Amino acid sequence: MCPCGSWALYIPEMSGPPRASTAASLPAALWQVEVRCPRSQAEAVAEAVAEVWQVVPVLEYRPGRGTARVRAFLEPVPTRSRWQEQCARLRQHLKTLDMAGHPRARWLIHGRPLLRENWAESWKRHFRPLHIGPLVVRASWQQPRLQPDQIEIVLDPGLSFGTGHHPTTRYCLEELVRRRETGCAQSLLDAGTGSGILAVAAARLGYCPVEAFDVDAAAVKTARANARGNGVLNRIRFQQLDLLRLPQRGPCYAVICANVTAPLLLAARERLGARLAPGGWLVMAGILDREFPAVCSAYAAQGLVCVRTRREGRWRSGTFQRPAG
Repeated sequence: MCPCGSWALYIPEMSGPPRASTAASLPAALWQVEVRCPRSQAEAVAEAVAEVWQVVPVLEYRPGRGTARVRAFLEPVPTRSRWQEQCARLRQHLKTLDMAGHPRARWLIHGRPLLRENWAESWKRHFRPLHIGPLVVRASWQQPRLQPDQIEIVLDPGLSFGTGHHPTTRYCLEELVRRRETGCAQSLLDAGTGSGILAVAAARLGYCPVEAFDVDAAAVKTARANARGNGVLNRIRFQQLDLLRLPQRGPCYAVICANVTAPLLLAARERLGARLAPGGWLVMAGILDREFPAVCSAYAAQGLVCVRTRREGRWRSGTFQRPAG
């Protein structure tokens, strides 16, 4: 039993992160984080894991059992000190959940190396096609039967997914479908493109022109590869750019998607507001529920009106419009 009495940290002797010499002998290894928890708390625990490691975890339920497993996959393998630091951060998040009214429970945190081949097979078992309006997001190994009006997007999950299953990305995809005006040219900016799924979906839905950027060069490379794989690379302009350096002068867009953190959204409010066309829509996600009022107030001061919000777990997403006048 741990000192606080509400969780247990379980790291068997062979499951702790390998020392440098061991890690060097396992170049193909990933690091698997697993948290066992009561089934009723799985969603909240998954959000805590996502906050600590900035990846989208997998939830595993077993029929007839009151427990669940939350798993995430990391690269590179953390050092022992880094792993202990991350576990301490996770414990703090779990204690916050406990104080927020969740019943006290024992949470088991487990870490171990995992061969990349085993990780790939794990995703194949858990990954399911995602259906949002006419969009069908699938992995390359799946072959769902499509209807004539459905639009297919093929994205293989990476370590942090990036395939639309996280509630914030899913909200943005839904808004892309909702705001699309058939037969009308609509420009789109994807601020913080990540895997490129929003830019690819926009191009497949008929938005034009589509521009996307990310501060991470690796993300831009991945996004370009995903756009190429879906046949829309020539319809999207990708670039490496920091959102806080987005010029305030430049083309205005009919739709802007910004699935980034609340501090970034607050710092970039004037830049994003200046690039939204009259009558345009700004779709924002990646915001914790407690942070949303501050974001809403900041963008209201830029003349934008919040027209739709949705909360899923600890996340709240929102859509803002600049009045046409």
